[in-house]
Amino acid sequence: MRPMIKLIGYIGIVAAILPSILFLAGRMELGTAKIIMLLATIVWFAAATIVEWNLDKKYFCKTDK
Repeated sequence: MRPMIKLIGYIGIVAAILPSILFLAGRMELGTAKIIMLLATIVWFAAATIVEWNLDKKYFCKTDK
């Protein structure tokens, strides 16, 4: 599951950067670029938080047997 969430995070960061490039190239309107970048940023932060949270559990929640 973690590789899938990482992939979603990577897609989110690309989706956050790509609209600004398309806007500068004149291929996208400003309002559309803002909406896509906002949604992509939310997706990226959520995915990154989940991945880091799972890594923290892996390293800090070990039980000694």
